[in-house]
Amino acid sequence: MVEELIQSKMTRKEFCQQKGIAINCFYYWQKKYRQQTESDQPGFIPVRTGKGSVSRQGFAQPIVLSYPNGISLQLPAGTPLSVIGSLLRLA
Repeated sequence: MVEELIQSKMTRKEFCQQKGIAINCFYYWQKKYRQQTESDQPGFIPVRTGKGSVSRQGFAQPIVLSYPNGISLQLPAGTPLSVIGSLLRLA
């Protein structure tokens, strides 16, 4: 129904009156719908540093953080997660 409201170009009040549902009920389900669609969005993925990040040549791979504004930071392998977390919060 949330998507149907968007397509209808009606106000919530008009839509609920036409469908015969209470506006409070619609708001409840709209909130649930938004929570569901937000949880489907990609988020952060786990990051491992140190062991396991070695290239074929035997060198440790750097960690690259790319921000939405185009800036990239290259950190040495083994950078503490607390530092990486602080840099991610700056985004």
